[in-house]
Amino acid sequence: MRKIAPSLAALCLSAALVTPAAAQEAPRFGFFSINQLVRSSKKAGAIFSELEITGKNLQEKLQAKGQELQTLQQQLNSPSLDPDKKEALAKKLRDVEFEAKKMQEDSQAEYQRIEKKVGEAITKLANPIVEQLAREQKLQMVFSDQAVQVLAWGEQEWMKAFTSEVAKRLDASEGTAAAPAAPATKPAAKPAAKPATAAPKK
Repeated sequence: MRKIAPSLAALCLSAALVTPAAAQEAPRFGFFSINQLVRSSKKAGAIFSELEITGKNLQEKLQAKGQELQTLQQQLNSPSLDPDKKEALAKKLRDVEFEAKKMQEDSQAEYQRIEKKVGEAITKLANPIVEQLAREQKLQMVFSDQAVQVLAWGEQEWMKAFTSEVAKRLDASEGTAAAPAAPATKPAAKPAAKPATAAPKK
């Protein structure tokens, strides 16, 4: 049996019949950026500084291990190396390469653990304010930059306005942010880079 596609006119008529005479109110959306919140809120920035400190400390350890590997590799490639010492040096290099790989894996796991902890702490503080502000502004939905992976275009001032108000209310709220585990430094302007691989390329 042949299917008959409805004409464009029929579709328009059908839509007109089901659409109320009075136009429905346009949906109202908001946009919340946790990255902007970290940069603009003192409380969120103080919590995030734990991740920054963790990343910095892990990075320094990996760089030191990478330098150790580079030094051993240079010694092993040196023409003046005593042949009797070459085998022992090669074994030491393999051992340090194993240590570097294990350190990289442990560092990545530690960074992700702190990243999750920090993200949950900031979200716990921000969520009630986001919900309250959304209700006040009669929004139907608030998008998050953690969920929106692809955005072709957005009016920047509008996108920043909602988070700016959340940051303002968060810093004005009672209570203080939890202090970072390591000695405090200036809050990060942006999320810290994840630890890089220690072992240099041969």
